[in-house]
Amino acid sequence: DRYGAGYVNEYKTWLHNDLHGVVDPTPRTGQKIEDVETRLQIHGYHFWQEWDRREQEFHKKEQEFQQKEKGYQLRELENQRVLAVTSQELADTRTCLMRLDTILDEQMNTLRAVPTSSKAAFAKPYVFTSKCIIREEVENVRRGAGLSTL
Repeated sequence: DRYGAGYVNEYKTWLHNDLHGVVDPTPRTGQKIEDVETRLQIHGYHFWQEWDRREQEFHKKEQEFQQKEKGYQLRELENQRVLAVTSQELADTRTCLMRLDTILDEQMNTLRAVPTSSKAAFAKPYVFTSKCIIREEVENVRRGAGLSTL
């Protein structure tokens, strides 16, 4: 019985002893006066606060994840585009080099018919011509004009 005289007298004695510094410093764990409904309301309130905090934290992390995912997708699309452009440039360069290889083979075949003593006189013009052809083909590929017709 929490309203019993024994409890009230015990409290008065404890208060009197506390004021005079005689009380044992350990907390009183004896009888408690407690309103269960209020305690449950407070507990429910704290529970809902924690629930809301965690829900907001979850939504924040979800938005961050979606932003990161969107960034990854954009980077992936950009990488695919760069890869396609680079692959096309590589194919164009390969075609250009094959064409140049054919041209150089043709020039070498024309030099085979020339006597060995005369090849030195033709060597430098062929090198210069080959360099000009290579430079022209590379510039055409860079401009997107394709291969020139020689």
